[in-house]
Amino acid sequence: MTAKEQLLYEIQYSPEPIIKEVLDFLLFARSRNYTLMQSKAVDQQTPQQPIWEFTQELSQDAPPEELANLPADHARNCDRYLYGTTKQS
Repeated sequence: MTAKEQLLYEIQYSPEPIIKEVLDFLLFARSRNYTLMQSKAVDQQTPQQPIWEFTQELSQDAPPEELANLPADHARNCDRYLYGTTKQS
């Protein structure tokens, strides 16, 4: 028995309040799925920006004194900054 057949069978023997809940959920799920599909289609049409350009845009408005506080080794010692592991040279 397919999921659709089983759902139709269960609907036949369910009380009206449960059917209304299931219908609300089904409509919500279809709407959400449609919205996700639309956003994926838009994302696929939009060229992706390289990460370095994205970070440059983000840091444009940052005060220079804050940028000076950033680690000079960038991602090399990311685990050290996040988890306290030994610093790599």
